[in-house]
Amino acid sequence: MPHTAPTQESQTWLQRLASLGLRGIAGFMLALDHARPIRVSLLVLLVGVLVVLNVDQAAELFLIAVWTDPDTHRYLALLLGSALAGLSVWYTARHAYRLTYPRWPALQDARGVQLRRWLPRLLGAAVPLLVLLGYLLALRALPHGACSVGSACRPRVLRALGLLLESLLLVAFFVRRRRWLDRRGESVTAMHEPEPHEPRVHKLHRLGRTPLRLFGLVMLLNVAATVLIAWQPRLHDGIGPLAILLIAAGFFCMSGGFLCMAADRIGLPLLSLLLLMSALLHGLHLNDNHHVRQYPGMSTHQRPAAAVAETRADFDDYANAWLDSRCKPTQPCPVLMVASEGGGIRGAAWTALVLSRLTAMLQARHPQSTGEPLLSRQLFAGSGVSGGSLGLAAYVALLRQPASADAAHLELREQTLLSHDFLAPTLANMLFVDFTQRWLPGAWFDDRSRALSRAWEQAARQQGVEAFAQPFAALYRGADGRVDTGSPALFLNSTTVAQGWRLVQSPFRPFAVNPWTAGYDGSHWLDPREPLSEAVLNSARFTYVSPAGTLDAAVAESAAPPPGTQQVVDGGYFENSGATTLLELIERLRTIAAQRKQPLRFIVLHISNDPLASDFVDAHDAARPVPQYSTACPVGDIAPVSLRGEVSAPLVALLDTRSARGEYAKARLLAALRFDAEHPADGDVLWHFRLCPGDYPLPMGWTISAPVFDEMRRQLQQHYPLDRMTQWLDQQLSPAP
Repeated sequence: MPHTAPTQESQTWLQRLASLGLRGIAGFMLALDHARPIRVSLLVLLVGVLVVLNVDQAAELFLIAVWTDPDTHRYLALLLGSALAGLSVWYTARHAYRLTYPRWPALQDARGVQLRRWLPRLLGAAVPLLVLLGYLLALRALPHGACSVGSACRPRVLRALGLLLESLLLVAFFVRRRRWLDRRGESVTAMHEPEPHEPRVHKLHRLGRTPLRLFGLVMLLNVAATVLIAWQPRLHDGIGPLAILLIAAGFFCMSGGFLCMAADRIGLPLLSLLLLMSALLHGLHLNDNHHVRQYPGMSTHQRPAAAVAETRADFDDYANAWLDSRCKPTQPCPVLMVASEGGGIRGAAWTALVLSRLTAMLQARHPQSTGEPLLSRQLFAGSGVSGGSLGLAAYVALLRQPASADAAHLELREQTLLSHDFLAPTLANMLFVDFTQRWLPGAWFDDRSRALSRAWEQAARQQGVEAFAQPFAALYRGADGRVDTGSPALFLNSTTVAQGWRLVQSPFRPFAVNPWTAGYDGSHWLDPREPLSEAVLNSARFTYVSPAGTLDAAVAESAAPPPGTQQVVDGGYFENSGATTLLELIERLRTIAAQRKQPLRFIVLHISNDPLASDFVDAHDAARPVPQYSTACPVGDIAPVSLRGEVSAPLVALLDTRSARGEYAKARLLAALRFDAEHPADGDVLWHFRLCPGDYPLPMGWTISAPVFDEMRRQLQQHYPLDRMTQWLDQQLSPAP
């Protein structure tokens, strides 16, 4: 075809498009250069946005802070924290724009005057708005609206409006502060923002004495806060997790922003160097402060001393003593077993509630009885994962207290224990102490996992329970050194990093022959003095709130050869149901009982807490809860399978196999039980206690509010025929006359 010359009109449009393209590129480069000096503040805000939009566990924090928590002091701490973070973002960004940077000449461009003027103000005012957004998004998860929670609706609305008012006041302060200070006749040199026509300063010290002193003071306060949290981890308790996050964000913006300003002036890539240093120290294991505590006095930043002589009971001795004291020869002996699924504080609270309610209802049928509660007496063992391990440990530890002899008060005491804010001290340690440790060669501080286990110990101590801070094995040894069968045997599941196997922790000495398929006997690694809180922690080391623990072999005399070092993470990485370990316990107890010619009848309670998990028990007839029973959750719309790309598909499959292994383990457990088709009341029994989507969202973090307990109690009461269940249990567990 012959070439046609473009018309004048088409040339004009091409020129306009080219001009717009060049302007767009120039505008992008201008915005990019303006983002670089304040990148620390932008990164902090970006993390906040991702948490608000994508982290389900954070929704409960917003609901607690703004809606369900009646404590005015914690709400004021939230307002103060958001104000400090907003002022830090604004002040750091404003002074970052006062400097000139040889690498970024666009910061001198006159077109960016209003951007440099208003961006710090808007970013500072955005902090309380971000908290408000998180709260409003959390409200969407309430099926019946915000005012359905609690009785005082208006004060909660005022709390939400308080965050909006705080944002408006910050904007007013940023814009009008010079006039306010001028009216008072005060010097405004320190607070004065350079006008657009004023030249920028070329040296850091020319920012002025007051800004430099303020930045220096904040850095000293940052160091002081880190030292105080390392020295007194509970000093900040009571202000709430969100306030901790906001205060830490303020320190990050001020301290990190000032250091980056100094580095940017000389062209030093400070953040890249710090990340490289941290990666190097981590890769060479030069600052590992995540050691598993082998005895109460050990710190997480030190290796264990030599192990003491073996003092733990033998599992077979415990099993035989338990059978001797609970069973009659030749008669079927009812044996209660519990598997408790992982799920953070949700799993702990649901496990404790189910067991304490059944315990209390059984005891209420024998008001004259003063001995050991019937359910706990016949409960032989429990297999726990993550939060389920915490729930089992809380139940067992409280049962050992004289005050818990009255099972009617057990549920209240468990709720009080688990209502403690376990997340705030953990976050404080993570954001201050552990963050500092990442840049230091050598291990100097206890890590955030120690803050979590210490919070459990403190919450238990407030209930008069010292067992969490004492050796796990001490619950199973009497003062005379004999086996004590007064506590159900706990088996707490972890996962090894290198092999992906289970590591099963128990209070017993190492088995002569390892009973765990694709699993390790944790007693080969763990000292007989290992605290109960540490055993629970090793089962609950879920990413990234609790780091992987370095388990150095503190080998007792009976363990040879030395098994070396392991790294352990949450037991839910292998499978989250706890059913695999429980099934192998059942098989071992059957073997022991067969040698004694003692018939057994297993009553298995499987306690799961994920509202979206599938059911593995088909019987839902409340009139006949034996031999199998579970509640039927309402079936919602089935979400269509979303196709994944070639990059994300392998990662999603790896994560989903975790849930699939749990489903497989539950199916194997169900198949291994011996149900009697002709006489259902004579065979084994399996009851699945599960949670359904309900009237209030059920969190999975490490802090919980009263409405969550209320929702769990409602579901337990409405979904399960507790009267029939306890009547049947009473008939099976009560000793024959």
